Amino acid sequence: MLIMKTFFLTGIAALSITGQSIAQDRVFEEPYWTQKPVIEAMGRAHLEVPPNRASFSVEFRETSTRSEEAMQLAVERARIAYETVKKVAGDASRITSSVTVEPYYKQYRERDGGRVENTRADKVDGYAAKVSLSVTMLDVDKSGAARAALLALGPEQSSRLRVYLERTAKINRQAYEAAVEDASLRAKASAKAAGATLGNLMVLQEGNGPCLGQWTSQPGRVTKQYMNRNRTMAAPPMESDMVTSTQMRNGKTITITQADIDALNLPSDRVPQTVTASVCAVYAIAP
Repeated sequence: MLIMKTFFLTGIAALSITGQSIAQDRVFEEPYWTQKPVIEAMGRAHLEVPPNRASFSVEFRETSTRSEEAMQLAVERARIAYETVKKVAGDASRITSSVTVEPYYKQYRERDGGRVENTRADKVDGYAAKVSLSVTMLDVDKSGAARAALLALGPEQSSRLRVYLERTAKINRQAYEAAVEDASLRAKASAKAAGATLGNLMVLQEGNGPCLGQWTSQPGRVTKQYMNRNRTMAAPPMESDMVTSTQMRNGKTITITQADIDALNLPSDRVPQTVTASVCAVYAIAP
């Protein structure tokens, strides 16, 4: 019984100490916006800007009974394509390439008439080489001519021309500055409607508010506006009737004229892109 009492008293003392510790840890501060009147304003910006990037890809394929020959033929065609794009677009183009070589096998017919490849190593019938070129255009105005020049070379496969916006630091700053200006105008409008005088700026935060309550930050996003406007201007004419002529390994000469490029350069509309930004601002109310 004595032991139980001792335990009970010890537990009360521990509880008392713990309670004091909890009370000391709980420190509450009065929010600054309860001490004097303020105005909170959300600034939002939606800027429509023209796309600044374009991309497309092509594939050149060659076959041969020897893998090295198939690869050489495909690589040579891709090299001609690379040089052609550089002559048309220069430093405004960025090109990456990849090469794959795969065997293909002799085929035989089954009883039902279907064709089946015999994938045994001694049944290789030849090799298929594929070179892929991925092109990113830093100047959208030159993208149509660059893609048309590649199409004139007769690739076995080509992708669509993708035009998009790559957000640069300059574009982000423009959207941010517009959001800050919008917040200032909203705060002035709120003060005028309330019959108050707007004071100094107290808080300015980038992202989605509210500033006075729970805060969550979300980066801006880029969305497409699906409307036909800002129609693409025709690519500027070249200084002369450019002719690209290259000698291939097999002695065949490929010649591409400006007329060939113009014939394959399809017109398209530039879809404007929307850059969004938001800020949260808190202004004091002047006495």
